[in-house]
Amino acid sequence: MNYSGIKFFACILFFFLAAPGAKSHEIYFCNEAIPTSREFVANKLMNVIRNQMPVVTLRYLRFQAQRYFPAISAWLKYYGLPDDLKYIPIVECGFRNVSSDAGARGFWQLMPDVARELGLTVTPLYDERDDPGKSTIAACKLLRSQFFILKNKLNISSWILTAAAYNFGPGNIIKAVQNQGTDYFNMKLNNETAEYVYRLIAVKELFEHPELYMNGFGANIFSGSESDKDATDINKLERGPAAGASEDESDFVSLDVQLTQDGKPAKRNTRSFLVPAKIVTDGKPFRDGSLLSFELLSDLRLDSQFKSKGSIMRGQGWLIDGRVYVDMGYGHEVEVQDKTEKKGLSPEDAATDDEYVILKTEIDTD
Repeated sequence: MNYSGIKFFACILFFFLAAPGAKSHEIYFCNEAIPTSREFVANKLMNVIRNQMPVVTLRYLRFQAQRYFPAISAWLKYYGLPDDLKYIPIVECGFRNVSSDAGARGFWQLMPDVARELGLTVTPLYDERDDPGKSTIAACKLLRSQFFILKNKLNISSWILTAAAYNFGPGNIIKAVQNQGTDYFNMKLNNETAEYVYRLIAVKELFEHPELYMNGFGANIFSGSESDKDATDINKLERGPAAGASEDESDFVSLDVQLTQDGKPAKRNTRSFLVPAKIVTDGKPFRDGSLLSFELLSDLRLDSQFKSKGSIMRGQGWLIDGRVYVDMGYGHEVEVQDKTEKKGLSPEDAATDDEYVILKTEIDTD
């Protein structure tokens, strides 16, 4: 795509994200609102999403994520950290135990001295940064510590700035805040840190809501076999805290904090509703990218409109990781689930007339 094409796509995404009343396309990271109403932020996020697409669609990476996310999420919850931080290992190294030129190593790219301070053994013969479970525990402790450093020094509670500090160091972020204010998206930082949180947001969007970006990025490149699955031992990550928590870690309790930015609440307050519906088909097998129709079996209320029982709603279905994810045209506001309340449908269900599904909606309560 040439520059004019990229500029056109940027304008489309900016309208998609920032148009007045487009509440369904609000984006959050660690429960903090991303200011996509700013043209610069929307354009930059679009470019980062485009750059991350080839990474996120790697079959190796998606298989590794399915393998390691459950245990990582369990440890994050144990230490009271937001679940969105599980995307750090993808941005850092794509779940590969590699070493950086600076000496960082492992899934979480921990520096040697920092790793030792967090209780890991780091020697030329044995390096616990390569252990997914132990390095995840160390990273949780580090993130928790950095959050409180920023809170105590600056009197702010922000996981976005904490994520930036994970990349740049809390001392550098403190100096940046003192000189430029608390808004990460308005700061002038080095190129890597200035893009770091954008990359985390982009990876989260592409993992959790890939169907929203399929039209914008052309052909469905998520499909494919998993013949190149890696044989890394999942047992190294254990099964989360229940399998590996020790008594000396019992003092780490869940953080109960109010997220604020520039003195204003940044926490999203929503209420979810589950609306039953059934699939209306023409009897043909599901084809990737085809339109799916749903008949509402109950009234459906959105922030933007109301749909009465019996109405037909349509969305475009995409085959991603063996399931059909449906873009209903309302961004994050409407999610199609199967009868078990799992996002997406099996290809067989997507082609079955009168198959019952659930439309999950989220309405702002502020």
